[in-house]
Amino acid sequence: MKTIVNHLLLGLVMLSVSSLYCQNTTDSIMKAYELRMDGRTEEALEVLTQIIESDSTNAMAHFEMARAIEDQKKSYHIKEAIRYQPDNLMYRFYQANLQMLEAYKAMKTNNTELITYNLDLCTKTLKSILTIKPDCKESLLFLIDIYGSLPKEMGGNIEFAENYLKILKRVDNFYAAQGELIIGLNNDADLVNHWKTYIDTYGESNEALIKLGKAYLMTNDIESAKACFNKVMKRDPKQTILYLDVARAHLYAAMRGGDHQDESLKKFKENIHLYLDTAVEKPKLLEAWCYGWLGMIEGRQGNKELADNYAAKAEKLIPDYPKFTAIPIVDEPPNVMVYHYRSYFTPF
Repeated sequence: MKTIVNHLLLGLVMLSVSSLYCQNTTDSIMKAYELRMDGRTEEALEVLTQIIESDSTNAMAHFEMARAIEDQKKSYHIKEAIRYQPDNLMYRFYQANLQMLEAYKAMKTNNTELITYNLDLCTKTLKSILTIKPDCKESLLFLIDIYGSLPKEMGGNIEFAENYLKILKRVDNFYAAQGELIIGLNNDADLVNHWKTYIDTYGESNEALIKLGKAYLMTNDIESAKACFNKVMKRDPKQTILYLDVARAHLYAAMRGGDHQDESLKKFKENIHLYLDTAVEKPKLLEAWCYGWLGMIEGRQGNKELADNYAAKAEKLIPDYPKFTAIPIVDEPPNVMVYHYRSYFTPF
């Protein structure tokens, strides 16, 4: 009897140690994520490297490493994450996005072989998600966007897109409306009227108002877009990031040149400041992006001292702050199961 009790006690101790180890490891991965969000990527990579060296089967560590590292090893680490946790749809969705990104890069150079190769990988990954979760609306919409937006020679297939839309209509009205618009754009669908009709049918939800506002931005009606966004922000102050979409619309208008370029740049800066001046907590990555762009614009306008001040603020927040025009995506923590599809074929 004493031997049995000793074995039971030993088992409980080992279980407690194992649970403590798992918790400590998860805490370390979360710490790596926080370091990365603070712009301290090298430190984050060191933490993750140590975890993977001690336990190469840790799927979450591989996932966070894939998001943190900026080279071809991204693909390796997301494959490892899926290998050790194959039913994690977030990992698979991230892999599909990486594959789509590679296809998108190939489109810029018209490398048809790489386009086809990466699109095939991407659609296979998305279909593998549907095998696990047939009603995954994000994956269904992703497939509709690929097959419905691309020309035939790049892998587009309207019939496939329409088949996935039929499934999506049974799953979610809002996502189905996005899918309908993607296919409708092949026949010159009216962006604004599409979302007005949706709102007339299903109501003025925040998500629909945001889509309507972005439709206005796509048609260069920035004032109407602002009216939609103001409604949303009044209801939900956390949506102040919408100021940045308005700012980008003015930036694109300035880039097109013309007589109103100076006015567009002025409004670009005004909307950046509207975002920065809000009381809502702002991710460092977005703040750095804002200050970086303010610095670039002031520099081009000859305001060197102001430009240097803004650039210094950006560098202090994120040493290698993003300089592209798209609003940077702020990742959720690696233990939060969330994934959203963002189209590669539209600026908003």
